[in-house]
Amino acid sequence: MSITHPLFPGAKIEERLRAWWKRKAESPLRQRTPDPRKQGGTVFDIQPEVSSTETVEVFLEVEPLLGFKLTSSGLIKPGGYRTCDELVQHFLPRLQAKFSEVKPLPEKIASTPAEGTRAHAS
Repeated sequence: MSITHPLFPGAKIEERLRAWWKRKAESPLRQRTPDPRKQGGTVFDIQPEVSSTETVEVFLEVEPLLGFKLTSSGLIKPGGYRTCDELVQHFLPRLQAKFSEVKPLPEKIASTPAEGTRAHAS
């Protein structure tokens, strides 16, 4: 079980990820094609909505919130993402893990039981 870092700005990061996705997906430069699995088509028609290469751009959105620079190593899913939810569900836990690695909790906070939990003496 991982501890949620109390300083990790998860809600703000999710908001930025979703806003970035919306800008990408609604761009007038995007080609709109019906689902090729229903219409027939080629393998090129089932490419992800946003490629892994494009996803690197999202670093510029979240780095100011994190307070450090990101590298793509292990953060971005190879091949890209078909939906915004897929991006958020894949990316957010990895960003939190990286945040905890770069900005570890002070020992006192890390060892304090979470609110609503009980500590029992042995």
